[in-house]
Amino acid sequence: MPTFRRHLRRSVRVEVFREYCANSSIHGVRYFDRDERTTCERFWWLVVFLLSMLGCGVMIYKTYVKWNQTPIIVTFSEKTTPVRHIHFPAITICPETKVPANKLNFTAEMNALLEDYNYINGTSDRESIDQLKAVAQLCNTLFHSKYNLLQYLNETDEDVVGMLKNLSLSRRGTLGLCQYCNQYMLCGKHLKETLTDEGFCYTFNMKPEEDIFRQSSLHTDYTYTESWFSFSEHETLYARGAGLHAGLTLFLRQIKEDVDYMCTGFSQGYKLMIHDPGEYPQVSMRNMRIPFGHEISIALKPQMIVTSPSAADYSWEKRQCFFNHERHLQYFKIYNQENCELECLTNVTQAICGCVRFSMPRSNDTKVCPLSMFHCMSDVKWIVYDIDDPERPVNEEITAMVDRCNCLPACSSISYDVETTQTTLDLEKFLRVNHEYDRSDKFYITTIAIYFKESYFITSKRSELYGWVDFLANCGGLLGLFMGVSILSLLELCYYITIRPFSVRSRIASVEKRDTNEVQNVMLPVIIKSEYPVVG
Repeated sequence: MPTFRRHLRRSVRVEVFREYCANSSIHGVRYFDRDERTTCERFWWLVVFLLSMLGCGVMIYKTYVKWNQTPIIVTFSEKTTPVRHIHFPAITICPETKVPANKLNFTAEMNALLEDYNYINGTSDRESIDQLKAVAQLCNTLFHSKYNLLQYLNETDEDVVGMLKNLSLSRRGTLGLCQYCNQYMLCGKHLKETLTDEGFCYTFNMKPEEDIFRQSSLHTDYTYTESWFSFSEHETLYARGAGLHAGLTLFLRQIKEDVDYMCTGFSQGYKLMIHDPGEYPQVSMRNMRIPFGHEISIALKPQMIVTSPSAADYSWEKRQCFFNHERHLQYFKIYNQENCELECLTNVTQAICGCVRFSMPRSNDTKVCPLSMFHCMSDVKWIVYDIDDPERPVNEEITAMVDRCNCLPACSSISYDVETTQTTLDLEKFLRVNHEYDRSDKFYITTIAIYFKESYFITSKRSELYGWVDFLANCGGLLGLFMGVSILSLLELCYYITIRPFSVRSRIASVEKRDTNEVQNVMLPVIIKSEYPVVG
């Protein structure tokens, strides 16, 4: 019986193989079992078939690697986008002059402090020391490298923000008239004070603080920006079109006697930052310099990138961007790359210095860094943004913290390319014509016009490069090219592996059983005849 079963299984395999070779739709298989083929011919076809399978497998693997590693492509959108469909950008302006002379003459007080320190046994009891230390946090690194005396004076400078608030320039005196979409208004009502790393600046069209920050994680000592409301609705403004008539024009004024060269150096004027309304500005990181006494024209060209719904189904590792719900920030409700980098800088500063800069978001139990930690705060920026510098010693824990920041771009983001032109304002002749002779030597007047250059722009879009359909189509094309395989060919192979052997086994078993019965029936009379011999 075991011999019969082995014979039956072998007969089934041989029969199924021969039948598959004779009827298969895969190219080349039919030559494997033909009686008229010699062994050499069969071997040649076997080698050709295996090489074809190898080539097909290699090409499919390369297609899979491309589909798996780079499934997303950034292309231009099929249609242009009108500027009316996007928000007008937020505009943040920071005067280089930090304090007015009638509140604190920074240069005079510093020179007096240095004189006292040098000639009165290295001590001074001036009341302005706290004010000087607060304002010095806004000065450039050249000042700190030359006048580092302030860092070693033992005075209380904990309330940096409150002191800067009291010493800041008058909003009414700094901001004149504004024009938006041919509507004139007072800038002071629509440019709100914003606390930045450059001190108190003025911002137009930024989201309110409660929409940008997580209030539950933020301290309650002071606010970072005033609530900003548009002319008719409590939301940020949309662009009205292209051209100067649809843009924003600012008229700024600076009292000449307030300009101080000791703190901010030889570059005087304003720092201007153009950013998304949901981005908290870091003016010292990127800005445009606006000189006094000039008329500046800034034409904007939006650079917007969006993500298609098909690409949104992929993980952020493949998209290389984050949606707002995918990346949680401790202090910010709105995710964008700039907010993430600021939070990362804040966390690293706290880890290294034990405190944070006054303009950084923080919790109630986090300290504000005093002036003595200025160099520590400055070094953190180099560590965060130049972590791969081989010449800088890197702490492994800090490196790991920076790596965990993972500040990829937002999946929907916008930036602005700018084109600037400027000309000198001849204020003296203008005032002479208008019979105001005594004012030209008191103020610097600066005008800034910001507008969209064109009514339409081309949006970039992250979209799916290879989806499941594309991958299957490529695999099918390669299988058809190399082997002539289709879906039915694969189903045919499954059929001959699973269903067909049982049918062939049943047929062979029934045939062999029938042949066995026929042999027994033929032999039976012979056996009976031999058992009863004839008696003579």
